[in-house]
Amino acid sequence: MIKIFNTALSSYHLVSFAFLTLLLSGCSTMLNKTPSELIKQSSQQRIEQLQQLNRWQVKGKIAFYEGSNRSSATLSWRVNENKAQQQLNLTTYLGINVLQLHSNANNHKIQVDGKTYHGKDLEALIHSIAGFPLPTQALSFWLKGIPYQSSDDIIYQKNTELPHSLSSLYNNELWQVSYSNYQQFDGYNLATKFSIKKEGLLIKISIKDWMISQEETTNNRATNIIK
Repeated sequence: MIKIFNTALSSYHLVSFAFLTLLLSGCSTMLNKTPSELIKQSSQQRIEQLQQLNRWQVKGKIAFYEGSNRSSATLSWRVNENKAQQQLNLTTYLGINVLQLHSNANNHKIQVDGKTYHGKDLEALIHSIAGFPLPTQALSFWLKGIPYQSSDDIIYQKNTELPHSLSSLYNNELWQVSYSNYQQFDGYNLATKFSIKKEGLLIKISIKDWMISQEETTNNRATNIIK
């Protein structure tokens, strides 16, 4: 398999590898909000709203499946897409840190297994560690349930008009994302359970909290008032 997993801590490394699929950009001060009842909006209204959501944080769990291998961990991931910054921490249930990512614009640093990796191209950096490329730019869109490419195909639930699944041909590989268990967080309808898969690889994510920055929420509300 991948060379960084060929140690006695290979299960931890599999988790690290899994979460490399989620290395995007982001970091900011967040305001935690209690989830509440879903708001009613059309699929297009939701897309337009979420295209403006650029600062957020998620906390939850992740599980990675590849053949007979399975690993899981807790995650905390902060995003500021406007500044192309992020801070990501992946830990075991015992609190042992498995992976840390810090990104600032095109400067990326990944710490895993006591080693530090640097690079200016995040996909290339992940490729050098994991052994194959992953859709890092697209996943920031897919996690929110909006298309990254115009060719991305979203199937919506009939009653709610919320995404049920998304499929995308990204760099000539077919990726499929499934969404479930939506909740409203600070005025945004967001999924809390995901499965992301391509041939031979399955990642399941369960999000406990979506946290929207107070500044981002204030700006959006001000924009709505102006309109």
